[in-house]
Amino acid sequence: MRKLPLLPIALLLSLALVAVLAWQNRELRTQRDWLAERATRPYYGMYVPAVPAQGLRGEALTLGGVSGDFQVLYFFTPQCRYCLASVPMVRALAGRLDDAFGQRVQMIGVGDAEAGALAGYVREHGFDFPVAAVADRRTLMLFRGSSVPLVLVIGADGRVLHSHLGTIDTMDQVGSILAAMRTDTPPAAATQTRSTP
Repeated sequence: MRKLPLLPIALLLSLALVAVLAWQNRELRTQRDWLAERATRPYYGMYVPAVPAQGLRGEALTLGGVSGDFQVLYFFTPQCRYCLASVPMVRALAGRLDDAFGQRVQMIGVGDAEAGALAGYVREHGFDFPVAAVADRRTLMLFRGSSVPLVLVIGADGRVLHSHLGTIDTMDQVGSILAAMRTDTPPAAATQTRSTP
């Protein structure tokens, strides 16, 4: 009877075990990253609640409460330089929304600041859409609006149709936001965009 060499077999089994553990580790990291992204960033199909807010002009607003076909929420802070760089395209977006959809869409700015500081910023930059001062972290997290600038397009069913996180500085980005409202099922690549500062 011939003896099998145990050392090479044990080495092969060890290598196989290391490979399996490495694959499992990679899968767990991927799942962890996906979960962290899902918990902190808006995503296509995410349900948003209707949250009452007060506009800077004293009007009653509802964030996530779509009164027409769509609601566009623009999250920003006055101190954010990327938000400041986005101002011209945000104003262009508001104009294009009004031209293309009229009463079927409502755009609301959501400023993470006290009303007094926000009012000066809104006046200085000529926002002609309603703006609410929301400094409550819980409300911002409901919409995953802690990272700014952020644009969310919400459909009549209260679900996110499109999100754009980061500077809005091209008409192509404005076009992708408008395109999300023109189709019932936007392509996956157009449902969530993120530009780097």
